[in-house]
Amino acid sequence: MVEHRLDVGFVPVECPGTGGSGATHTSTLLIEHLSKYHDLTVYVASQRSAGRADLPADDRVEYVISDELSYLPHPIQRKQQALEGRREELNSHDLVHSYSSAFISTLAELETETLVTLNSYLPVCPKADLRYRGTEKCSGPGVAKCSSCIASTALGRRQGVTNELKSAYLSAGRGPLVKQSFENRNRVTAYHALSPHLCDDYVELGFPADRITVVPHFYEDRFTPPNGDGADAFSISDGKTLSLLYVGALKQIKGVDVLIRSLPHLEELPFDVELRIAGSGPYESALRTLAADLDVADRISWLGYVDHEELPSAYHDSDVFVYPGVIDEPFGRVILEALASRTPVVSSDIGSMSYIIGAAGEVFEPGNERDLAEHVHQLRNDYGAYRREIPDQLDQFSPETVLEELLALYRNTAVSA
Repeated sequence: MVEHRLDVGFVPVECPGTGGSGATHTSTLLIEHLSKYHDLTVYVASQRSAGRADLPADDRVEYVISDELSYLPHPIQRKQQALEGRREELNSHDLVHSYSSAFISTLAELETETLVTLNSYLPVCPKADLRYRGTEKCSGPGVAKCSSCIASTALGRRQGVTNELKSAYLSAGRGPLVKQSFENRNRVTAYHALSPHLCDDYVELGFPADRITVVPHFYEDRFTPPNGDGADAFSISDGKTLSLLYVGALKQIKGVDVLIRSLPHLEELPFDVELRIAGSGPYESALRTLAADLDVADRISWLGYVDHEELPSAYHDSDVFVYPGVIDEPFGRVILEALASRTPVVSSDIGSMSYIIGAAGEVFEPGNERDLAEHVHQLRNDYGAYRREIPDQLDQFSPETVLEELLALYRNTAVSA
């Protein structure tokens, strides 16, 4: 698969092996897989303690740790400073790949070949969501524009004063990062985008189209049911309660309120529905109040935070996975997890969701609870057909396919000088 081993400097999003975000988990998976083909030096810059992490892989992987960094003057700034202090070491590699998109300006100063993964909107938006005032897609940053947007978005969310102050502080401190990213966007050798949609967004904002290659996430085999495709589950029998699942943070941008608002409409249909919500976050109290006000609390099971190792059983025990997000997502790893579990998906039609789901599910108008309910009904009525589409849809996201594409990107970037 690979002509020769490269000496690669790899910068993860966070300290690998510490759980947390999907990007942190993906960094961990990439270290495990890429170290089979290349020699990796992993540069960890984190406010967390690496001593409490379960660092992945130990064969042909070295770790350079800068942990327990100060949060002041800003967490990202301290991480950048830690990496910049390793410039001589970073320059010794054939290729430096930052899976965090926060280090464009840091990699731009290196003399070796560089690759930055675009897995968020952080380099182009201080709030990292590319939504102006939380309501419409942003056309690009500006100092006054971003300041106004940060303030008005915080006022429009109901996630508690403490959470909003923290979010506003972090967003405001990212202004210099956005400025630096735009100034240095043409000084990085190559970019890796997780989806065509994300690539298009960055190109529209002025990033070099000829340097961006789309390589998606890959699914994990451990989500596949023990009995394979489970032919016995290819139909939903009359009278069976339809089990819906949501997995993710409980934040306003995730649209879980839309999912809860859909339950009264689903109760109008000729079958029973139950909803399980796996996740925690600042919006939970407001969501529980909403469920009580709509008199659907008895239809909801609140699972709280579910450890990643326990997620496969949550998907296997559900009939439909629902993602009701209201802003564009760079990718959507939970969609892949659901499909790998042979669970059809109903998702809001945002970002990359249609690209991932294909014919293995339905998409609905973002924020429209009645449309969500109608598409759940449509999926249930032909459940077996949607489920049979899943294996073919997953082919493009198999570990073998995705790793070959990423390794090719490594080879091409390392010899681009």
